[in-house]
Amino acid sequence: MSEAEWGFLLDENVDRAVATRLQAYGHRAELVVDELEPGSDDHSDVLPYARREGLIVVTKDVSDFGGLDSDAHEGVVLVFDDGLDGEAMTRGIRRIVGAYPARDDLRGRETLDDWV
Repeated sequence: MSEAEWGFLLDENVDRAVATRLQAYGHRAELVVDELEPGSDDHSDVLPYARREGLIVVTKDVSDFGGLDSDAHEGVVLVFDDGLDGEAMTRGIRRIVGAYPARDDLRGRETLDDWV
């Protein structure tokens, strides 16, 4: 599978360095702060944008994204450990990508902490 087929939307609480690293590996990586208005609502703005663009949301906002039904998103990667740096987060995301045979196989939730 092509690396470019995997796309991620990094929430406001995820460091820009993660996007830069993912892009260096050939992944599509966008930041909420670049694509949407400041203070955009998770449910009415972030999720619809990610769904429209086919992007997996990467977020530390477990309370808003953790309980979503799988039909409400294109995939969510939850980050519980606030201490994970950009390198560790990128490594975990790359491991997730490597574990799935195809992008469309990840439509549910993954916990990044389990992959670092």
